[in-house]
Amino acid sequence: MANKKNKKKASQRNAQPSAPAKAQAAAEPKKGVSRKAAKDAESASKSVARAKADMKASKEKAKAKKKKDKKPGFFGRIRNYFRAVRTEMRRVTWPSKKELVNYSLVVIASLVVVGVVIAVLDFVIGEGLFLISGLRS
Repeated sequence: MANKKNKKKASQRNAQPSAPAKAQAAAEPKKGVSRKAAKDAESASKSVARAKADMKASKEKAKAKKKKDKKPGFFGRIRNYFRAVRTEMRRVTWPSKKELVNYSLVVIASLVVVGVVIAVLDFVIGEGLFLISGLRS
């Protein structure tokens, strides 16, 4: 039984103090401690403070992300849609006046050509059916 108590005390003595204990120990300079050791202890306490600040910042970012990930309401979605339309319209490369006239003439010419081809095919197929069936009087 006594052996177990001795082991427990020895393990407690060998265990290193936790981070807050280190920071507190670093804040109180000990007698006979060199300046280098004091600076090392001070930098350790600063790193602990930085770690706490980083954790707090990451928690705030997570909260902001959760809030941002929420689905917007009806009017919010409409607003987002019109914003997206506006940004896409700004990205469009608009043709110049000369290009617009040329493209319009090409479209009109192709419509006339396709219309004539369809009219000719309609006439040829219609006449062929009348000749085969002999329905004319």
